[in-house]
Amino acid sequence: MNHQEILLKLLEVTENSKDSFQFLKLFRSLEPEKFAVIHASSETLTESAEAFLYNLKLLQKLQLFPVVVLEKDGVSYANLFYRSPASKISLGSIKDSLEEGQELPGSRNLPAKWFRNPSQALESVLSSLKEKKIPVFVTDQGGSEIYPYLSNLCKELRTKKLILLTTRTGLHNSEDKKISILDFESSETLQKEDELLFNECKRIFEYTGDPNLQIAITSAPGLLKELFTIKGSGTLLRKKNRIEFHTDFQKIDPKRLNGLIEDSFGRGLKQGFWNKEFSGIVLESEYKGCALLQNTPWGTFLSKFAVNEIARGEGVGRDIWDEMLKKTPTLFWRARAENTISKWYAKECSGLQKEGIWIYFWIGLQEKEIPSVCDFLRNLPEDLESKQKIDL
Repeated sequence: MNHQEILLKLLEVTENSKDSFQFLKLFRSLEPEKFAVIHASSETLTESAEAFLYNLKLLQKLQLFPVVVLEKDGVSYANLFYRSPASKISLGSIKDSLEEGQELPGSRNLPAKWFRNPSQALESVLSSLKEKKIPVFVTDQGGSEIYPYLSNLCKELRTKKLILLTTRTGLHNSEDKKISILDFESSETLQKEDELLFNECKRIFEYTGDPNLQIAITSAPGLLKELFTIKGSGTLLRKKNRIEFHTDFQKIDPKRLNGLIEDSFGRGLKQGFWNKEFSGIVLESEYKGCALLQNTPWGTFLSKFAVNEIARGEGVGRDIWDEMLKKTPTLFWRARAENTISKWYAKECSGLQKEGIWIYFWIGLQEKEIPSVCDFLRNLPEDLESKQKIDL
C-alpha cells in the first residue's frame, strides 16, 4: 500500500479524518520510543488476535512503533500474528527464535523484533526502531505480576501512553455504564473487577512519577479509535487537569493564550481584540484550554471558549466549563449554528434562540433580560479573521 492508501485504511477504522490527522501529527512529533506501550492479555489474543494484528500493521505502515508486551502464554499466538501466507510456524520454532532481537520465521507479515525478558529495554526498542520494526517483549510475568513489569518498562522508556487491551471496552461503574474519562484521584464506585484494574493503574502512574502519563483501557478492535479520535473507544485514565481562575492578566503568557485561541478556532484574532476589558479567565495550567469572560449589566458574557484539539479528548473542556459555572451563575454567549460544539452547548444551556447564522445561549437569565441579551449578542462585531488559517 502507498501512503495515501494507508491513510484511507486508517480513516475507515476511525471514521474521523480531522481527529486522525491531528493525532498522527502529534505522535510523529514525539521521540518514537515514547509513543506507546501496548499490553495485550492472553484473553485478548484468544478473542481478537486478528484485529490486533491488523491494527499493528497499520501503525507500522504509518511509521509508528509501539512497544508490544505479551505474556509467556501469549507466545502460542505468534503463529497467527506473524505467519506468511505460504508458511506456518510451530510453537517449538517460536521458542527457539525467542533470543534477544530475533525475528520470527515467516514474520514478514508484520516486521517485528522479539525480545524475551530484555535486560535493557530502551536499547532493545532503539534497535527495533533502526530497522523500522515493532519491538515485541515477551515476559515470564503473568497475572497481577504484569503490572510491576509495565511500571518499570514505562518508567525506563518514559512512555507517554500505556494501553491495556482487555476483552471489555473499558472500565464500568456500579451501574454497568462505561466511563470515558476517569481521574486517578477519582473515588467513583466501579465494578469489582474494574476497581482492581483501576488500582493497579494508579500504582503504575504513581511509580513512573510522570504527571503526563495516560493509561487507556480498551479492546483490541478499538485500539486505533482510542489512539486517533477525541472520543476514543475505551476509558482514559489521567491526572486531573489543574484549572485556574485569573483576574490579573499580568500572570498570564499572552503569546501562549493567543496561540491557544487561534489554534482552537483555526482563525486569527482581529487586531485590537486584546484591548477589551476582560473580567477573568478560566485557564488550564498548561494552556490546553480557556474560557474568557466579560462583565455586562445582565451577567457574564463568555467571549471565547477555546480548547486545544488534542486536549478535547482529555476532558479539559468539561473541567473548564464546570469551574466556570462555579464562578458565573449567570452566563450567556453565542456560536455559529454550523459549529459542531453548538450541539453540546444546546445540552448545557438553560435557553437558546436561533437567528440567522448564530445561536444565542444562556444560563440563569431572567426572562425579562433575554431580549436585551439577544440584542447585545446580535450587535457584537466578529472577533476572528474571515480567512481560515492553513496548517501545513
